[in-house]
Amino acid sequence: IYFLTLLNETKSCIFSLSETSFTRIRGSCQSLCSCEEKDGTMIINCEERGIKMVSEINVPPSRPFHLNLLNNGLTVLHVNDFAGLVNAISLHLGFNNIADIEPGAFNGLNLLKQLHINHNSLEILKEDTFDGLENLEFLQADNNFITVIEASAFSKLSRLKVLILNDNAIEYLPPNIFRFVPLTHLDLRGNQLQTLPYVGFLEHIGRILDLQLEDNKWACNCDLLQLKTWLENMPPQSIIGDVVCNSPPVIKGSILNRLKKESLCPIPTVNELEDPSGSLPLVITTSVSDSHLSTKVIPILKAPTKETNLMLHTSKPTTQFPGIYCPIPCHCTSHMLSGVLMHCQERNIESLSDLGPPPTNPKKLILAGNIIQTLLKSDLMDYASLEMLHLGNNRIEILEEGAFMNLTKLQKLYLNGNHLTKLSQNLFLGLQHLEYLYLEYNAIKEVLPGTFNTMPKLKVLYLNNNLLQTLPPHIFSGVPLARLNLKTNQFAHLPVSNILDELDMLVQIELEDNPWDCTCDSVGLQKWIQKLSKSTMMGDIFFLCPDLINSPALPTHASFAVVATSTTSNTADTILQSLTDAVPLSVLILGLLIVFIIIVFCAAGIVVLVLHRRRRCKKKQASEQMRDSSPVHLQYSINFQIE
Repeated sequence: IYFLTLLNETKSCIFSLSETSFTRIRGSCQSLCSCEEKDGTMIINCEERGIKMVSEINVPPSRPFHLNLLNNGLTVLHVNDFAGLVNAISLHLGFNNIADIEPGAFNGLNLLKQLHINHNSLEILKEDTFDGLENLEFLQADNNFITVIEASAFSKLSRLKVLILNDNAIEYLPPNIFRFVPLTHLDLRGNQLQTLPYVGFLEHIGRILDLQLEDNKWACNCDLLQLKTWLENMPPQSIIGDVVCNSPPVIKGSILNRLKKESLCPIPTVNELEDPSGSLPLVITTSVSDSHLSTKVIPILKAPTKETNLMLHTSKPTTQFPGIYCPIPCHCTSHMLSGVLMHCQERNIESLSDLGPPPTNPKKLILAGNIIQTLLKSDLMDYASLEMLHLGNNRIEILEEGAFMNLTKLQKLYLNGNHLTKLSQNLFLGLQHLEYLYLEYNAIKEVLPGTFNTMPKLKVLYLNNNLLQTLPPHIFSGVPLARLNLKTNQFAHLPVSNILDELDMLVQIELEDNPWDCTCDSVGLQKWIQKLSKSTMMGDIFFLCPDLINSPALPTHASFAVVATSTTSNTADTILQSLTDAVPLSVLILGLLIVFIIIVFCAAGIVVLVLHRRRRCKKKQASEQMRDSSPVHLQYSINFQIE
């Protein structure tokens, strides 16, 4: 009796503990966030929940998790804010309004692998910003207003492989910034960089696989010779973005790799070398800390152009000019080189007309995460100076033709995460200088002919995560696309002729996660893919072949695979796996077709033989019956019986 009583009490205690643990495990999942478990890891989605403090989040104990805090109201990350999230594997903090990260904010996140702080209001990455993230492998900090990165900002990130810093205002990278960082992917597009030295920078990223350098303010002079030589010696499998000269005016727009050394660094004449007035002081910044700035003056030779003005590099290139006009409810900042930047994200803005007149000559306008449904031609009439417009994650359904007509200087346009269903040529009128167009995560079903013809400089196009099934012929004709993303659509076929074969400048393409059909119509696509370099094709393509076999994807190329759908034995799987590894898909299909035809003919032959034998047997039986019933046979039988 005592034993049974003790057992019941134990069961009750266990049940109570499990119920309490379940409640703790649910935590914020019960009310604030939504959660699901996948492969033993919790995925906690707290996107757009109005969270203003990290302390509002209650996560499951002793279980790894991914935490999504996109599109909330975070403005400052305080010390030890994440101390209770020790089992976090990835952390998404994008599209908030974070302007400051206090030292020690990431304390306790020793397991964190991925950190996303993109699309915020950060202006500086300090030496201790990333303390506590020793195991971080992926850091995304694009689309902030970062102008200063202190010398040791990444020194403790000894496992960091991917660093995304595009679309900031970075003018200068300190020496040895990546000395102890094993980077394989670095994105520096859309900043204010003028040069990259070999000593202290290029020498530390020699194993880089992907380096994006486009859309900076490259000064193509003697200082850039080191970068040119370094680029020429990089292995062919590395993806390196084009360095396009911004100055001097004579070679502005030229690609660095195509210039001769003499064009970059003309040899000065003897008179200039001997002229004592030909030397000017060059101010070189050796520390960019807010609290300390040390410089040294080095005499340099005047360039042959006789120009006497040099732009001095300062430690604090951003300035919040007093009295700058900014429409409510936006936040505006002004930078010396990148101009006036308007932050209007997450403000429940329904129409641009509600903002009133903008400040003078704005360069960037960020309207991400609002509730805009319609964009009219009149909405952007006062924004002719814009170079970047971000309308992502709104509810745009109606885009009036000619809405961007006045934005002749626009280089980047974000329309991702809206409700667009069709694209036509007149939607993008006026965007003759546009280089980056982001249309992913819409509901686009149709792209009409000539849609991209109005953008002769377009080099990056994202159409992934839409509902596209076809593309019209010549849709990319005359468009210098370097990157094209078509993954996660509804493509079953994609013709090479007049579509893919017109991508003359292609550097990278993504086609995975489409329901590709395993038919003869796909042979051309396969051959086109096989001609691409390994670095051009991103991800794997899987072709769905019904009634073939039931096995995992059978690779026939590094980026081309077949998925079968019916059942057979493991032996057949193994044999076909080995065949497809060595034989091209077209040959394999032809061989299987021949085998199938042979089997059909053999089966037909067997059927004919069986029918023929049956007929012979029936004839024999019939003849015997006739013989038995004949008068001669009957007489012979009677005589035999009498005898």
